[in-house]
Amino acid sequence: MKNLVVVCLVLSLAPVVFAYPPGPESFTLADRVGEPSVRAFFRFSTSAGNYTIRHDGMGEVSSKGRRRVFYLKVGAKGRLERIYFLEHQGDLFLLYQVRDQLSYLVRLEQKRRKARWLTPLPDISALDQDPVINGDAVIIGETIVISKADGRVVRQD
Repeated sequence: MKNLVVVCLVLSLAPVVFAYPPGPESFTLADRVGEPSVRAFFRFSTSAGNYTIRHDGMGEVSSKGRRRVFYLKVGAKGRLERIYFLEHQGDLFLLYQVRDQLSYLVRLEQKRRKARWLTPLPDISALDQDPVINGDAVIIGETIVISKADGRVVRQD
């Protein structure tokens, strides 16, 4: 009887002890509101609050009645074309495309709204699949792999 109880206990705990690593997490394209040529806003929500980012990179997060402002790097005359976002390990990963053929990947601390790192990238307008985080890497398309810990480009074909 004791052996049966031990076997049942081991079998019930096996999925917890020998769990598979989590699969890839996909970024989501933020909703765009407004005219692309005049003034556009990008909106999305995370556990930290509701985000609104203006076409010129000025962002705002509102939570519990408080609004806090932050800025994304877009350049003097840059305009945001699209934004992908993913909340991962309490931080916010933003992949955004600027009109002048530049793109950036930034990891933001949501509580302080400060960038942990920022990585400039080539144009992502031809992206045919959503970016993903798989293990310790951010994978953009099939050609760019970036370390999620420090933003270092690991591979770029």
